[in-house]
Amino acid sequence: MQKTPTVPLRERNRLETWALIHDKASGLALDEGLAKTTVEAIADAAGISKRTFFNYFATKEDAIMGTQPPTLSDEAVAAFHADSDGDLFGRTVRLMVAVIRSMFPEASQQARRKALKTKYPELARTVFLHVAASELLVESILVDRYDDADPEFARAGVPSGRDGAKALLMLAGTAMRFAFSRDPSAVSAGESKAVDESIEIFREAIKATL
Repeated sequence: MQKTPTVPLRERNRLETWALIHDKASGLALDEGLAKTTVEAIADAAGISKRTFFNYFATKEDAIMGTQPPTLSDEAVAAFHADSDGDLFGRTVRLMVAVIRSMFPEASQQARRKALKTKYPELARTVFLHVAASELLVESILVDRYDDADPEFARAGVPSGRDGAKALLMLAGTAMRFAFSRDPSAVSAGESKAVDESIEIFREAIKATL
């Protein structure tokens, strides 16, 4: 029987503190409003110092929404490169989703985030800025990996070089948003069914229009 990996105590404490700050920040925003949800108020509610707050969150908006700057993990890059003869479009979508998921730690509260965006539409800008940063991370992989002479773009029917990378990136981003529109948990959760279905729908739609 395979054992579940043990989370080191230091990492467990870090995750618990992150979740505590996010819970207090999002609760204050819903109950007291954005203006009253200051870094000082969040820190007081969580029983931490302002310095500790900034060790976990760059802004009060990130703390409220339960978001963090996206990262491009070695595992995600390895998965993208692992099947270089496979479906370039599908791999790009999954790479994009992996980066987007890094914005939402496990303790991030999806239902509360939805309520916050409904009540305070301006908070959507926080998520938008992180998504834009995610796209730049994915673009860096595509542009660095596929130069003007790389045959994989030709095999996939995509123009080579930077233009092809950008076109592929935009198409992958649209497919990702489509998956999210069908299942809001598709991007922030580990379940990939909606993502896989969206890839197939886009692939068939593209074929049908050519």
